[in-house]
Amino acid sequence: MEALNKRTILITGATRGIGWAIAQKAAQANHKVILTGRDPLSLKSRAEELKKKFPKTEIQAITLDVSNRSSVANAAKLIKDIDILINNAGITADSTFKKMSPEIWDEVISVNLTGVFNSTHALLDKINQGGQIITLTSKSALFGNFGQANYAASKAGIIAFTKTLAKELQKSMIRVNSVSPAAVTDMTLPVLKSLKETYGQNIPDEWKMGSSSDVANFIINDLIESEMTGKIFSVNGSEIGYWQEPTFHKL
Repeated sequence: MEALNKRTILITGATRGIGWAIAQKAAQANHKVILTGRDPLSLKSRAEELKKKFPKTEIQAITLDVSNRSSVANAAKLIKDIDILINNAGITADSTFKKMSPEIWDEVISVNLTGVFNSTHALLDKINQGGQIITLTSKSALFGNFGQANYAASKAGIIAFTKTLAKELQKSMIRVNSVSPAAVTDMTLPVLKSLKETYGQNIPDEWKMGSSSDVANFIINDLIESEMTGKIFSVNGSEIGYWQEPTFHKL
């Protein structure tokens, strides 16, 4: 289904998982798609795949490492303007906190949280009025998850970043929202494996997951046209909603 309003959509971490699902859905809707990622060979392959499948869609591929400010600055020079910035790039490096090395803490924070700052800061002036910044967070940020202190902390930071930026950019008519996806990807498989080892087939309902395609459908078909801002959406298969603001309980 072709979009009524053609947008220019830039996706970080666009060659795998949810990022790749979003890229395909955006290309199918004939939005201009700017694929970014760290591996130039993977980017080239994915761009060729999209061009072959959707020949009418404008595709651009730019090598970009969100954790490297020079890389982000160089990539920004190649971009004229965008409507939607999707901060999707992320990694996991799970370990219990006692065994967690400073190196894997720094790596996850550098990509998942500082990387969102880097890409957003470099591209903010290129976002057209009426555009939107979309970040990807996680239920780990809301509830914590065993062995994911670094990942949960990075994704909780993204929630605070999203809510703050939504307030600051409202006067510029740029919306800022976050999506907490529940989807089976290369990144979530180790978590699911760990949960299965703990719970067997009785995995808690909050960790039962849909697909990357479900998340992409929501972002491309619904969120990019939404007037809402400062929201943390949840997408798990066909179950879609958003989280309420924190509630104070008096002791």
